[in-house]
Amino acid sequence: MNTIWTIFKKEMLDSLRDRRTLLIMIVVPTIFIPLLLSMGSVFMMKENTESMEKNLKIAVKDNGNGQELMKRLQRRRDLVIEKVEDIDKTQLLVKANTFDLALEIAEDFDQQISKGATGLTTIYHKSVQDTLIYARLESTLQRLNTDILEERLDSVGITTAFIQPIETKSRNVYSMKESIGKAAGGFLPYFFVIFALMGAMYPAIDLFTGEKERGTMETILTVPVGRLQILFGKMLVVIIAGVVSGMLTLAGFYIVLKLNTSLPGFVSTMVDQFLTLKTLSLIGLMLIPLSTFFAGVLIPTSIYAKSFKEAQSLINPFLFVAMIPLFISAIGNIELNLLTACIPVLNVALATKEIVAGTIDYGLLAIVFISLIAFALLGVLLCVRWFSSERNLMRV
Repeated sequence: MNTIWTIFKKEMLDSLRDRRTLLIMIVVPTIFIPLLLSMGSVFMMKENTESMEKNLKIAVKDNGNGQELMKRLQRRRDLVIEKVEDIDKTQLLVKANTFDLALEIAEDFDQQISKGATGLTTIYHKSVQDTLIYARLESTLQRLNTDILEERLDSVGITTAFIQPIETKSRNVYSMKESIGKAAGGFLPYFFVIFALMGAMYPAIDLFTGEKERGTMETILTVPVGRLQILFGKMLVVIIAGVVSGMLTLAGFYIVLKLNTSLPGFVSTMVDQFLTLKTLSLIGLMLIPLSTFFAGVLIPTSIYAKSFKEAQSLINPFLFVAMIPLFISAIGNIELNLLTACIPVLNVALATKEIVAGTIDYGLLAIVFISLIAFALLGVLLCVRWFSSERNLMRV
Protein backbone atom coordinates (compact mmCIF):
# COMPACT_ATOMS: atom_id res chain seq x y z
CA MET A 1 0.00 0.00 0.00
CA ASN A 2 2.90 2.35 0.78
CA THR A 3 4.29 1.71 -2.69
CA ILE A 4 0.97 2.61 -4.32
CA TRP A 5 0.84 5.80 -2.24
CA THR A 6 4.39 6.72 -3.30
CA ILE A 7 3.57 6.20 -6.97
CA PHE A 8 0.35 8.14 -6.55
CA LYS A 9 2.15 11.16 -5.03
CA LYS A 10 4.80 11.11 -7.73
CA GLU A 11 2.27 10.90 -10.58
CA MET A 12 -0.02 13.50 -9.01
CA LEU A 13 2.85 15.99 -8.80
CA ASP A 14 3.76 15.28 -12.41
CA SER A 15 0.14 15.75 -13.51
CA LEU A 16 -0.19 19.03 -11.65
CA ARG A 17 2.83 20.31 -13.57
CA ASP A 18 1.03 19.61 -16.85
CA ARG A 19 -0.73 22.75 -18.10
CA ARG A 20 -3.43 20.87 -19.99
CA THR A 21 -4.37 18.89 -16.90
CA LEU A 22 -4.54 22.03 -14.74
CA LEU A 23 -6.58 23.82 -17.39
CA ILE A 24 -9.22 21.10 -17.71
CA MET A 25 -9.27 19.95 -14.09
CA ILE A 26 -9.14 23.29 -12.25
CA VAL A 27 -9.12 26.44 -14.37
CA VAL A 28 -12.08 25.69 -16.65
CA PRO A 29 -14.53 24.51 -13.92
CA THR A 30 -13.66 27.26 -11.44
CA ILE A 31 -13.11 30.24 -13.75
CA PHE A 32 -14.38 29.62 -17.27
CA ILE A 33 -17.77 28.10 -16.35
CA PRO A 34 -18.69 30.80 -13.76
CA LEU A 35 -17.51 33.52 -16.16
CA LEU A 36 -19.53 32.04 -19.02
CA LEU A 37 -22.67 31.70 -16.90
CA SER A 38 -22.29 35.21 -15.49
CA MET A 39 -21.92 36.73 -18.93
CA GLY A 40 -24.89 34.75 -20.22
CA SER A 41 -27.19 35.69 -17.33
CA VAL A 42 -26.18 39.36 -17.49
CA PHE A 43 -26.81 39.43 -21.23
CA MET A 44 -30.23 37.79 -20.86
CA MET A 45 -31.28 40.12 -18.05
CA LYS A 46 -30.12 43.14 -20.06
CA GLU A 47 -32.02 41.98 -23.13
CA ASN A 48 -35.21 41.34 -21.13
CA THR A 49 -34.94 44.72 -19.40
CA GLU A 50 -34.46 46.53 -22.70
CA SER A 51 -37.40 44.65 -24.23
CA MET A 52 -39.68 45.73 -21.38
CA GLU A 53 -38.49 49.31 -20.95
CA LYS A 54 -37.78 50.67 -24.42
CA ASN A 55 -40.43 52.54 -26.39
CA LEU A 56 -41.66 50.34 -29.22
CA LYS A 57 -41.94 51.85 -32.69
CA ILE A 58 -45.00 50.29 -34.32
CA ALA A 59 -46.22 50.78 -37.89
CA VAL A 60 -50.01 50.58 -38.25
CA LYS A 61 -52.15 50.28 -41.36
CA ASP A 62 -55.68 50.78 -40.07
CA ASN A 63 -57.58 50.82 -43.41
CA GLY A 64 -59.89 53.43 -41.86
CA ASN A 65 -60.97 50.97 -39.14
CA GLY A 66 -60.40 50.27 -35.48
CA GLN A 67 -60.70 53.77 -34.03
CA GLU A 68 -61.10 52.47 -30.47
CA LEU A 69 -58.05 50.24 -30.87
CA MET A 70 -56.02 53.14 -32.26
CA LYS A 71 -57.03 55.35 -29.33
CA ARG A 72 -55.89 52.73 -26.86
CA LEU A 73 -52.57 52.29 -28.64
CA GLN A 74 -51.95 56.04 -28.85
CA ARG A 75 -52.69 56.48 -25.14
CA ARG A 76 -49.84 54.17 -24.25
CA ARG A 77 -46.67 56.09 -23.47
CA ASP A 78 -44.39 53.14 -24.27
CA LEU A 79 -45.58 52.90 -27.89
CA VAL A 80 -44.70 55.15 -30.82
CA ILE A 81 -47.42 54.72 -33.45
CA GLU A 82 -46.80 55.59 -37.08
CA LYS A 83 -49.50 55.09 -39.69
CA VAL A 84 -48.44 53.58 -43.01
CA GLU A 85 -50.15 52.85 -46.30
CA ASP A 86 -48.05 50.05 -47.81
CA ILE A 87 -47.91 47.07 -45.48
CA ASP A 88 -45.64 45.10 -47.84
CA LYS A 89 -42.92 47.76 -47.67
CA THR A 90 -43.47 47.98 -43.93
CA GLN A 91 -42.68 44.29 -43.54
CA LEU A 92 -39.26 44.99 -45.05
CA LEU A 93 -38.78 47.82 -42.56
CA VAL A 94 -39.58 45.43 -39.69
CA LYS A 95 -36.88 43.09 -41.01
CA ALA A 96 -34.47 46.04 -41.13
CA ASN A 97 -35.35 46.99 -37.51
CA THR A 98 -36.79 50.36 -38.57
CA PHE A 99 -39.98 49.27 -36.79
CA ASP A 100 -40.19 46.83 -33.89
CA LEU A 101 -43.58 45.54 -35.05
CA ALA A 102 -46.25 46.26 -37.63
CA LEU A 103 -50.02 46.00 -37.16
CA GLU A 104 -52.64 45.74 -39.90
CA ILE A 105 -56.34 46.17 -39.15
CA ALA A 106 -58.56 44.44 -41.72
CA GLU A 107 -60.66 46.57 -44.08
CA ASP A 108 -63.89 45.04 -42.73
CA PHE A 109 -62.79 45.11 -39.09
CA ASP A 110 -65.45 47.58 -37.88
CA GLN A 111 -68.14 45.88 -39.95
CA GLN A 112 -67.35 42.48 -38.49
CA ILE A 113 -67.26 43.79 -34.91
CA SER A 114 -70.56 45.68 -35.28
CA LYS A 115 -72.45 42.64 -36.51
CA GLY A 116 -71.08 40.40 -33.75
CA ALA A 117 -68.52 38.59 -35.89
CA THR A 118 -64.75 38.41 -35.56
CA GLY A 119 -62.57 41.33 -36.67
CA LEU A 120 -59.13 40.46 -37.98
CA THR A 121 -55.85 42.09 -36.94
CA THR A 122 -52.40 40.94 -38.07
CA ILE A 123 -49.13 41.55 -36.23
CA TYR A 124 -45.98 41.39 -38.34
CA HIS A 125 -42.83 40.44 -36.48
CA LYS A 126 -39.48 38.74 -37.02
CA SER A 127 -39.15 35.03 -36.37
CA VAL A 128 -36.40 35.83 -33.87
CA GLN A 129 -38.45 38.65 -32.31
CA ASP A 130 -38.32 38.80 -28.55
CA THR A 131 -41.60 37.37 -27.23
CA LEU A 132 -41.72 40.13 -24.61
CA ILE A 133 -41.95 42.77 -27.34
CA TYR A 134 -44.73 40.87 -29.12
CA ALA A 135 -46.61 40.42 -25.85
CA ARG A 136 -46.56 44.16 -25.11
CA LEU A 137 -48.56 44.94 -28.26
CA GLU A 138 -50.76 41.87 -27.97
CA SER A 139 -51.81 42.85 -24.43
CA THR A 140 -53.72 45.89 -25.75
CA LEU A 141 -55.50 43.74 -28.34
CA GLN A 142 -56.41 41.21 -25.66
CA ARG A 143 -57.87 43.87 -23.36
CA LEU A 144 -59.95 45.31 -26.21
CA ASN A 145 -61.11 41.82 -27.10
CA THR A 146 -62.22 41.22 -23.49
CA ASP A 147 -64.07 44.55 -23.33
CA ILE A 148 -65.95 43.91 -26.60
CA LEU A 149 -66.86 40.41 -25.46
CA GLU A 150 -68.27 41.70 -22.18
CA GLU A 151 -70.33 44.35 -24.02
CA ARG A 152 -71.79 41.71 -26.30
CA LEU A 153 -72.68 39.46 -23.41
CA ASP A 154 -74.25 42.32 -21.45
CA SER A 155 -76.36 43.28 -24.46
CA VAL A 156 -78.06 39.87 -24.44
CA GLY A 157 -78.08 39.41 -20.67
CA ILE A 158 -75.42 36.68 -20.56
CA THR A 159 -72.49 36.41 -18.16
CA THR A 160 -69.04 35.11 -19.04
CA ALA A 161 -69.84 31.97 -17.05
CA PHE A 162 -72.49 31.10 -19.66
CA ILE A 163 -69.88 30.69 -22.40
CA GLN A 164 -67.46 28.89 -20.09
CA PRO A 165 -69.46 26.01 -18.61
CA ILE A 166 -66.36 24.12 -17.51
CA GLU A 167 -63.35 25.52 -15.69
CA THR A 168 -60.25 23.42 -15.30
CA LYS A 169 -57.63 24.23 -12.71
CA SER A 170 -54.09 22.95 -12.96
CA ARG A 171 -52.34 22.00 -9.75
CA ASN A 172 -48.83 20.60 -9.83
CA VAL A 173 -48.37 17.74 -7.39
CA TYR A 174 -44.80 18.91 -6.99
CA SER A 175 -44.02 22.00 -4.94
CA MET A 176 -42.29 24.93 -6.63
CA LYS A 177 -39.03 23.85 -5.01
CA GLU A 178 -39.42 20.32 -6.36
CA SER A 179 -40.38 21.51 -9.84
CA ILE A 180 -37.50 23.97 -10.11
CA GLY A 181 -35.19 21.43 -8.50
CA LYS A 182 -36.00 18.82 -11.13
CA ALA A 183 -35.36 21.35 -13.89
CA ALA A 184 -32.06 22.45 -12.34
CA GLY A 185 -31.12 18.86 -11.54
CA GLY A 186 -31.63 17.87 -15.15
CA PHE A 187 -29.35 20.70 -16.24
CA LEU A 188 -26.42 20.25 -13.83
CA PRO A 189 -25.23 16.79 -14.98
CA TYR A 190 -24.56 18.20 -18.46
CA PHE A 191 -21.64 20.04 -16.92
CA PHE A 192 -20.24 18.15 -13.97
CA VAL A 193 -20.37 14.71 -15.66
CA ILE A 194 -18.73 15.98 -18.85
CA PHE A 195 -16.06 17.86 -16.91
CA ALA A 196 -15.44 14.82 -14.71
CA LEU A 197 -14.79 12.86 -17.91
CA MET A 198 -12.63 15.61 -19.38
CA GLY A 199 -10.77 16.07 -16.10
CA ALA A 200 -9.86 12.37 -16.06
CA MET A 201 -9.05 12.30 -19.77
CA TYR A 202 -5.83 14.29 -19.87
CA PRO A 203 -4.14 12.63 -16.86
CA ALA A 204 -5.05 9.22 -18.33
CA ILE A 205 -3.45 10.11 -21.64
CA ASP A 206 -0.39 11.70 -20.05
CA LEU A 207 0.27 8.92 -17.52
CA PHE A 208 0.08 6.10 -20.06
CA THR A 209 0.36 7.29 -23.66
CA GLY A 210 2.70 10.05 -22.48
CA GLU A 211 5.03 7.45 -20.95
CA LYS A 212 5.23 5.76 -24.35
CA GLU A 213 6.02 9.00 -26.17
CA ARG A 214 8.66 9.96 -23.61
CA GLY A 215 10.18 6.48 -23.82
CA THR A 216 9.88 5.94 -20.07
CA MET A 217 7.34 3.10 -20.04
CA GLU A 218 10.07 0.42 -20.25
CA THR A 219 12.03 2.11 -17.45
CA ILE A 220 9.00 2.16 -15.15
CA LEU A 221 8.33 -1.53 -15.74
CA THR A 222 11.89 -2.45 -14.76
CA VAL A 223 11.76 -0.88 -11.27
CA PRO A 224 11.31 -3.34 -8.37
CA VAL A 225 7.62 -2.54 -7.94
CA GLY A 226 4.63 -4.71 -8.82
CA ARG A 227 2.91 -3.86 -12.07
CA LEU A 228 -0.47 -3.61 -10.34
CA GLN A 229 0.96 -1.18 -7.83
CA ILE A 230 2.10 1.03 -10.69
CA LEU A 231 -1.33 0.78 -12.29
CA PHE A 232 -3.28 1.57 -9.11
CA GLY A 233 -1.02 4.51 -8.28
CA LYS A 234 -1.59 6.03 -11.70
CA MET A 235 -5.28 5.12 -11.69
CA LEU A 236 -5.85 6.97 -8.41
CA VAL A 237 -4.55 10.15 -10.06
CA VAL A 238 -7.00 9.76 -12.95
CA ILE A 239 -9.94 9.10 -10.60
CA ILE A 240 -9.16 12.05 -8.33
CA ALA A 241 -8.77 14.34 -11.34
CA GLY A 242 -12.27 13.35 -12.49
CA VAL A 243 -13.86 13.83 -9.07
CA VAL A 244 -12.15 17.18 -8.48
CA SER A 245 -13.19 18.49 -11.92
CA GLY A 246 -16.81 17.47 -11.35
CA MET A 247 -16.98 18.99 -7.87
CA LEU A 248 -15.26 22.20 -8.95
CA THR A 249 -17.84 22.54 -11.71
CA LEU A 250 -20.62 22.37 -9.12
CA ALA A 251 -18.72 24.87 -6.99
CA GLY A 252 -18.49 27.17 -10.00
CA PHE A 253 -22.25 27.01 -10.48
CA TYR A 254 -22.83 27.78 -6.82
CA ILE A 255 -20.46 30.75 -6.85
CA VAL A 256 -21.89 32.36 -9.96
CA LEU A 257 -25.50 31.94 -8.84
CA LYS A 258 -24.78 33.26 -5.34
CA LEU A 259 -22.66 36.24 -6.36
CA ASN A 260 -24.54 37.32 -9.49
CA THR A 261 -26.48 40.36 -8.29
CA SER A 262 -28.38 40.69 -11.58
CA LEU A 263 -30.42 37.56 -10.81
CA PRO A 264 -33.70 37.79 -8.82
CA GLY A 265 -33.41 37.33 -5.07
CA PHE A 266 -35.44 34.12 -5.05
CA VAL A 267 -32.77 32.47 -7.23
CA SER A 268 -30.19 32.89 -4.47
CA THR A 269 -32.67 31.44 -1.98
CA MET A 270 -33.33 28.46 -4.25
CA VAL A 271 -29.59 27.86 -4.65
CA ASP A 272 -29.24 27.62 -0.87
CA GLN A 273 -32.06 25.07 -0.83
CA PHE A 274 -30.77 23.02 -3.78
CA LEU A 275 -26.99 22.96 -3.42
CA THR A 276 -26.85 21.99 0.24
CA LEU A 277 -24.01 20.09 1.91
CA LYS A 278 -26.13 16.94 1.73
CA THR A 279 -26.82 17.40 -2.00
CA LEU A 280 -23.18 18.08 -2.84
CA SER A 281 -22.03 15.14 -0.70
CA LEU A 282 -24.35 12.68 -2.46
CA ILE A 283 -23.32 13.95 -5.90
CA GLY A 284 -19.65 13.83 -4.86
CA LEU A 285 -20.04 10.23 -3.67
CA MET A 286 -21.57 9.27 -7.03
CA LEU A 287 -18.67 10.92 -8.82
CA ILE A 288 -16.15 8.57 -7.18
CA PRO A 289 -17.38 5.30 -8.77
CA LEU A 290 -18.39 7.19 -11.93
CA SER A 291 -14.86 8.59 -12.33
CA THR A 292 -13.49 5.10 -11.63
CA PHE A 293 -15.68 3.77 -14.44
CA PHE A 294 -14.43 6.57 -16.70
CA ALA A 295 -10.86 5.63 -15.76
CA GLY A 296 -11.67 2.03 -16.68
CA VAL A 297 -12.50 3.21 -20.19
CA LEU A 298 -9.87 5.91 -20.59
CA ILE A 299 -6.82 4.04 -19.28
CA PRO A 300 -7.04 0.97 -21.59
CA THR A 301 -7.60 3.33 -24.52
CA SER A 302 -4.57 5.41 -23.49
CA ILE A 303 -2.47 2.26 -23.11
CA TYR A 304 -3.48 1.10 -26.58
CA ALA A 305 -2.75 4.44 -28.29
CA LYS A 306 0.68 4.97 -29.80
CA SER A 307 0.72 8.75 -29.44
CA PHE A 308 -1.00 11.60 -27.63
CA LYS A 309 -2.78 12.58 -30.85
CA GLU A 310 -4.06 9.04 -31.43
CA ALA A 311 -5.24 8.81 -27.81
CA GLN A 312 -7.24 12.02 -28.21
CA SER A 313 -8.78 10.74 -31.43
CA LEU A 314 -9.80 7.48 -29.76
CA ILE A 315 -11.11 9.10 -26.58
CA ASN A 316 -13.02 12.11 -28.01
CA PRO A 317 -15.97 9.93 -29.18
CA PHE A 318 -16.52 8.95 -25.53
CA LEU A 319 -17.51 12.56 -24.83
CA PHE A 320 -20.30 12.35 -27.38
CA VAL A 321 -21.38 8.93 -26.12
CA ALA A 322 -21.60 10.32 -22.57
CA MET A 323 -23.77 13.20 -23.79
CA ILE A 324 -26.49 10.88 -25.10
CA PRO A 325 -27.80 9.67 -21.70
CA LEU A 326 -27.43 13.21 -20.32
CA PHE A 327 -29.53 14.54 -23.18
CA ILE A 328 -32.14 11.81 -22.69
CA SER A 329 -32.40 12.49 -18.96
CA ALA A 330 -32.84 16.23 -19.50
CA ILE A 331 -35.57 16.21 -22.15
CA GLY A 332 -37.07 12.75 -21.98
CA ASN A 333 -39.92 11.72 -19.70
CA ILE A 334 -37.71 9.18 -17.96
CA GLU A 335 -37.80 8.52 -14.25
CA LEU A 336 -35.32 6.84 -11.96
CA ASN A 337 -36.40 3.22 -11.59
CA LEU A 338 -34.87 -0.24 -11.20
CA LEU A 339 -33.81 -0.31 -14.86
CA THR A 340 -32.50 3.23 -15.29
CA ALA A 341 -30.68 3.03 -11.94
CA CYS A 342 -28.41 0.41 -13.52
CA ILE A 343 -27.43 2.37 -16.64
CA PRO A 344 -24.15 4.27 -16.13
CA VAL A 345 -24.18 8.06 -16.62
CA LEU A 346 -27.98 8.02 -17.11
CA ASN A 347 -28.43 6.86 -13.52
CA VAL A 348 -26.22 9.68 -12.23
CA ALA A 349 -28.17 12.28 -14.23
CA LEU A 350 -31.56 10.99 -13.09
CA ALA A 351 -30.42 10.59 -9.48
CA THR A 352 -29.04 14.15 -9.49
CA LYS A 353 -32.41 15.44 -10.67
CA GLU A 354 -34.16 13.70 -7.76
CA ILE A 355 -31.51 14.67 -5.21
CA VAL A 356 -31.65 18.36 -6.09
CA ALA A 357 -35.47 18.29 -6.07
CA GLY A 358 -35.48 16.55 -2.69
CA THR A 359 -37.57 13.63 -4.01
CA ILE A 360 -34.89 10.94 -4.12
CA ASP A 361 -35.86 7.36 -3.28
CA TYR A 362 -32.92 6.17 -1.17
CA GLY A 363 -33.59 2.57 -2.15
CA LEU A 364 -33.09 3.47 -5.81
CA LEU A 365 -30.12 5.66 -4.88
CA ALA A 366 -28.53 2.62 -3.23
CA ILE A 367 -29.03 0.69 -6.48
CA VAL A 368 -27.40 3.57 -8.37
CA PHE A 369 -24.35 3.34 -6.11
CA ILE A 370 -24.22 -0.46 -6.38
CA SER A 371 -24.40 -0.36 -10.17
CA LEU A 372 -21.77 2.41 -10.35
CA ILE A 373 -19.46 0.43 -8.08
CA ALA A 374 -20.03 -2.68 -10.23
CA PHE A 375 -19.13 -0.78 -13.40
CA ALA A 376 -16.16 0.77 -11.60
CA LEU A 377 -14.90 -2.70 -10.65
CA LEU A 378 -15.31 -3.82 -14.25
CA GLY A 379 -13.27 -0.81 -15.27
CA VAL A 380 -10.55 -1.71 -12.79
CA LEU A 381 -10.46 -5.31 -14.02
CA LEU A 382 -10.24 -4.12 -17.61
CA CYS A 383 -7.33 -1.84 -16.68
CA VAL A 384 -5.56 -4.69 -14.86
CA ARG A 385 -5.95 -7.01 -17.85
CA TRP A 386 -4.87 -4.36 -20.33
CA PHE A 387 -1.88 -3.17 -18.27
CA SER A 388 -0.73 -6.77 -17.79
CA SER A 389 -0.35 -7.26 -21.53
CA GLU A 390 3.15 -6.59 -22.85
CA ARG A 391 1.69 -6.35 -26.35
CA ASN A 392 -0.50 -3.39 -25.35
CA LEU A 393 2.13 -1.61 -23.26
CA MET A 394 4.82 -1.88 -25.93
CA ARG A 395 2.58 -1.08 -28.89
CA VAL A 396 4.39 1.60 -30.88
